[in-house]
Amino acid sequence: MQAISQIRRTLRLDPYNGVMSRGRKPSQDAPLFGQRLVHFRQKLGMTQYDLAEALEISRDLVGHYERRSQNPNLDFVLKVAELFEVSVDEFLGLKPERSKSGPPPKALKVAEKIAALPKTKQTVVIEMIEGVIG
Repeated sequence: MQAISQIRRTLRLDPYNGVMSRGRKPSQDAPLFGQRLVHFRQKLGMTQYDLAEALEISRDLVGHYERRSQNPNLDFVLKVAELFEVSVDEFLGLKPERSKSGPPPKALKVAEKIAALPKTKQTVVIEMIEGVIG
C-alpha cells in the first residue's frame, strides 16, 4: 500500500513533460479572486496539490477556486490569507503587497535541502551551482 501511495505522490509532482500541455486553454479569464490565488500560490512555489494539502481540501476544489469561483466564502479567504502571510486586503488586491526582502521561498527550500546533505555532497552541489551561475 505504501508503494502505491509513493507512486501516486511521484506522479502528482509532474505528470506532464514539456511536450504535453497542462490541460485545455480556458474559454474565459479566471475571476479576480482566482487570479490572486494563483499569483500567491506560484509566488510561494506551490502546486495546486501543495495548496490543497496545506488547506486540507481537494486539488479539484483548489482548481475550482482558481478558475471558476466568483464568490468564495469568508472562511476560505481568511485561511488563504493566513497561509500566504498577507492581510485579506493585500490578498484581494485592495492594498498593495508588502515587499519582502530576501531570496524567494523556492530558493530557501532548495538551500534547506542542500544544508541537510552531508558535507561532501554539499561541496559538490555548491560547485555545480557556482559553475552554472559563474
